[in-house]
Amino acid sequence: MTLFNESLSSPRCIISVMGDHAGEDVGTIFKRKIADINQVGKTFWVMKSLKARPAQVQEICKPSPAYMIFVEPATKGGAQPTETKDAAKEYSPDGQAWHPIPEGLSPVTGKLDRGAAALVFDLMSTDVSGTLDLWGYADFSDLHKPMKFILGCSTACAIKKDMTRHPDRMKSRYRGIVAVARLAEPYCVLLR
Repeated sequence: MTLFNESLSSPRCIISVMGDHAGEDVGTIFKRKIADINQVGKTFWVMKSLKARPAQVQEICKPSPAYMIFVEPATKGGAQPTETKDAAKEYSPDGQAWHPIPEGLSPVTGKLDRGAAALVFDLMSTDVSGTLDLWGYADFSDLHKPMKFILGCSTACAIKKDMTRHPDRMKSRYRGIVAVARLAEPYCVLLR
């Protein structure tokens, strides 16, 4: 089974709207992250979302494996590009013991204010095609609510559940899949 098929058949995952970031286009970002995995064995993906905090990510990854599905924004230009000059120097799986960013890893950039976190991937593929039906997922933190993206919260932990009849489901049901990745221990780390 391919990484793409595994990610789509998994009962739980993280879904993220993907757009340009820190002056790089989507294709360049994925090439760099895949190169990190090939060279170092893993990569860090900076994200900040109330729907994918480190504790939630840790929970969704047990039992492993768990996957990330990157999707297109609902409208072109809907994912806002960000700019940053900061690069993380250390990471911590628990906020107690800090370790240097692995040597050979490309710069880990993003909004690195207090609470900045990164997902850890050991496999990633852009060899994907198809769409993801967001009405087929519930919010991992409240299984009675549909999975939704809101401004500033474009990454969310989700679980497969039919939400087609829920009145608060997202308007844009189908999203093109851009890439998939597999999360690896320690799954999500804090950055500084």
